[in-house]
Amino acid sequence: MELNRQLPLTKQNRVGKFLPLAVLGIAGTLYAMNINRRRKTANSSHSRTLKNIEHGSKDIAIEWEALGDSYRVFRDRELIYEGTEPKFADNFLTPGTLYSYRIDSLMNGEVQQSMRIQTTTSVNHKEKDNVLEDLLITTIVTEGQVSFEWEPIEGVTEYTVHRNGMQLEKVTSCAFTDRGIQDDKTYTYTIKARRPLQRSEQVKWELKSLIANAVGAIKKDSSKRMAADEEFSITKRIGPIQELLDTNREHSFTNGNWQLRYTTFLKEETLKNPNAASGDQYFKGDDRSFDPDSTKYRTRGDVFIDTESQSALLNKNTGLTEAFSVNHEPVESAKASEDGIQLEKVMIDGDSIKFILKHTVGNPLVVSPAIDYVVCGVFYKNNEFDLIGTHDQAPEHEIYLKGPGTDSWLVIHQTHSKGLEMMAGALANHYWRYSSFTS
Repeated sequence: MELNRQLPLTKQNRVGKFLPLAVLGIAGTLYAMNINRRRKTANSSHSRTLKNIEHGSKDIAIEWEALGDSYRVFRDRELIYEGTEPKFADNFLTPGTLYSYRIDSLMNGEVQQSMRIQTTTSVNHKEKDNVLEDLLITTIVTEGQVSFEWEPIEGVTEYTVHRNGMQLEKVTSCAFTDRGIQDDKTYTYTIKARRPLQRSEQVKWELKSLIANAVGAIKKDSSKRMAADEEFSITKRIGPIQELLDTNREHSFTNGNWQLRYTTFLKEETLKNPNAASGDQYFKGDDRSFDPDSTKYRTRGDVFIDTESQSALLNKNTGLTEAFSVNHEPVESAKASEDGIQLEKVMIDGDSIKFILKHTVGNPLVVSPAIDYVVCGVFYKNNEFDLIGTHDQAPEHEIYLKGPGTDSWLVIHQTHSKGLEMMAGALANHYWRYSSFTS
């Protein structure tokens, strides 16, 4: 059986795909071809089984090593290709969406090897505020091996790969393969990188650089590089390989309640006000380390996501800010307004729900930079998720996720403060992304 709509290399498929463009004329055709141009995660595939993968906004084309006399490709549980060519294209997809495939290589009708691939379609207009939001990332899973390929981040020359918190390797290419892992274990990989503030807008960059270098020069616990470097972390949680590759595995998803918790706090017991002329010489901190259930914080936002009803609700709160005199006597106290924590957009697609959480909350007692962050979350009905965010490099930020049917928190992101000066809008931010490949 040949599913021709998935084989773009045939004459029938090419004509079917481009025939509607004829009525638009040459200009319309060129415009459409430019909008749906394909991108690649790496110059060539690093995986020993995957040869090439290209991403359009509405299609994904994959080519793999010829390891059999016939092949089957499934998207989730749907058979979308069956044939003798070790390549296929999946069309009519949604831009900027996670897709998962299983590729079976058969010999005389028997499965010789299976491969799982998770990747994304591209977007027509890339997000400028957070480069990770539209960054193409491909994960390839075969027996005893996990491979990653990702688009280069402009200005980054080196990436550090971690597995379950332990550093594995530093790479200069945008690809990494981990071999010899256990097939019955869950692994969490993080790719970390940093770069100087971008020079895309020269005047704006020069101002940022001037401020960043000044902060780095006067801070005792930082450096010019710390103040001027943007940081990136890309995390992928991968379920047991034996389950991901199991062709007979029954997929039963517990749709429903997810809870995302985002908390900011001050780890210090007290903090000195840098403004010596103020009567508020000290502020009370939260005096703690990372703890998802702590009741001490500056701000907290809980987003409750239901993938079944496709709804998202926000519960928000701020902690009490207390100021003290030079003699550590109480001066005043107040709670910051919760108005700066907003669930701005909730978008629904057939198999997913997407939301954007924005946060801008300042000190209610004195004029100071606000704590800023943005989170874009996408939750799919197959229990996969994709979280992308950016935040100031102060104060402490901690993000946790509680999945359907569980009471335990999964650590999504934790960062220590680099000093309250880092909340100034002109300084470098931290960009992060966390997604799952478990179904």
